[in-house]
Amino acid sequence: MTRLQSHPDPIVQVKGLKTYFYTEEGVVPAIDGVDFEVLRGETLAIVGESGSGKSVTSLSIMRLIPSPPGKIVEGDITFNGESLLTKTNAQMRQIRGNKISMIFQEPMTSLNPVYRVGDQIAESLKLHQGMKKKQALKEAVRLLELVGIPEAERRVSQYPHELSGGMRQRVMIAIALACNPELLIADEPTTALDVTIQNQILHLMKQLKEKTNTSIILITHDLGVVAEVADRVVVMYAGQVVEQGDVYTIFENPKHPYTIGLLESMPSHKKRTGKLKTIEGVVPNPLHLPPGCRFAPRCEFATDLCRSEVPAVITVGQEETVRCWKYTERWEGNLNEHSAV
Repeated sequence: MTRLQSHPDPIVQVKGLKTYFYTEEGVVPAIDGVDFEVLRGETLAIVGESGSGKSVTSLSIMRLIPSPPGKIVEGDITFNGESLLTKTNAQMRQIRGNKISMIFQEPMTSLNPVYRVGDQIAESLKLHQGMKKKQALKEAVRLLELVGIPEAERRVSQYPHELSGGMRQRVMIAIALACNPELLIADEPTTALDVTIQNQILHLMKQLKEKTNTSIILITHDLGVVAEVADRVVVMYAGQVVEQGDVYTIFENPKHPYTIGLLESMPSHKKRTGKLKTIEGVVPNPLHLPPGCRFAPRCEFATDLCRSEVPAVITVGQEETVRCWKYTERWEGNLNEHSAV
């Protein structure tokens, strides 16, 4: 785990964000009152099971929510002190790929199969940096070398299907880094890769952050990845942030029962014997959310208060918050405090 350094200057602030999808079945509150900030030069990890709202959060920041059916209905997202929600589409096109870049989950579907790799990297350089084609292709070679692709001069002339999964992911990183973005959003960047390539990609991201001071939002369900690269952690569940804090606090003294459950399900988290613990149940259908705490149906500590009233966000440390009744004066449980995992 990387220890949190002093980063006094937020580059991104998300305040009270609500992103809803209006479907024939009803309104889906995919993001429902999310607050966090990304500090300059740090890596913020957003974790949670599928359906927690991680990817919708990143797409909201990029202003890439498909409309219809999606819409940001409330809150604000500021980048370098300016609201992204008031930007025109033309202004956002100047920001995307230039000041804010994103690495998507599936490089094979994100890369255009009918264009050479070099041309796809050069596209953003010509658009945002005003480079001519020859200059942009030369820079594309440099970027492929930067992300560790061998024989870069040959690779720029190849098509995506001619590259391995690990190389395609490196091409996506090269595209994302082409214009020296201030913020890089990586959505499950290692999911489809084998363990060896995963480690290489994570090492590459750490190196690039150190060289360029780029801020990173890392979206993942893999807590092992979080321990490897993150400074701070945001834990999401059913469209809400349930806990956030620096990576050491989250791993050594988690507060929310959901965070505890995630950590206890990790095979490598401290030494354990016997079977791994699992979190019973599934993330609720966003069309039919339970009353009160959204995690209550799966929580071993839930009381009548948890099942009837929505818990507020509580500050439990200098920089740590948790959304749980257990840390308030209204807690009605007679259970012993859960030991830190």
